[in-house]
Amino acid sequence: MRMFVNENLKKELKRKSLHLLTILYPVLYNVLPYAASVIISATVVIIDLIFETIRLLYPSVNKLLLRLFEGTYREKEKDNISTLIWTLSGAFLTILLFSDNKNIVTLSLLYLALGDSIAAVVGVAFGKIKLGSRGKSLEGSLAFFLIAFLCGLFYVKPEYALLAAFIAAAIEFLPLPLDDNFVLPIFVAGVLTIVV
Repeated sequence: MRMFVNENLKKELKRKSLHLLTILYPVLYNVLPYAASVIISATVVIIDLIFETIRLLYPSVNKLLLRLFEGTYREKEKDNISTLIWTLSGAFLTILLFSDNKNIVTLSLLYLALGDSIAAVVGVAFGKIKLGSRGKSLEGSLAFFLIAFLCGLFYVKPEYALLAAFIAAAIEFLPLPLDDNFVLPIFVAGVLTIVV
């Protein structure tokens, strides 16, 4: 059992190390002008769509990429579009739609980059209490909530940080019809835009 957990943890760490590259979104969003952020994030979505289309149309290309990026694709993504497109699209739309408040956009993008990764790693490494139909752990969800709340304290008032962390953790946990990496930054940014 311990060996199985260690193997799963290694896979999750490899997968989430790639996911952590989304930390570039809040960094670039705060360094670059708004128009440049929108253009770059839209371009990345388009490139990924082209990349995924080629990968799925040509099995030999798919096989090569699966070998090169072994461990980063989940089983269900090997012959289907990967969840990366949802992550990139969520980040792009958050930047595009909520540009009026830089703190809210930055915080929502941090939830996407840090919260999801930490929840997954903590859930695989320490998750004992499984909840819901997606097999998420209470420990992973609490880790998400904690990191989201701590990030929130730097960008919004504590009461809004608490609210946003709860909403973000719920989105990450619930079995939504759309990918949580797409819904999370957009929904959190939308709620914070209304209440802040």
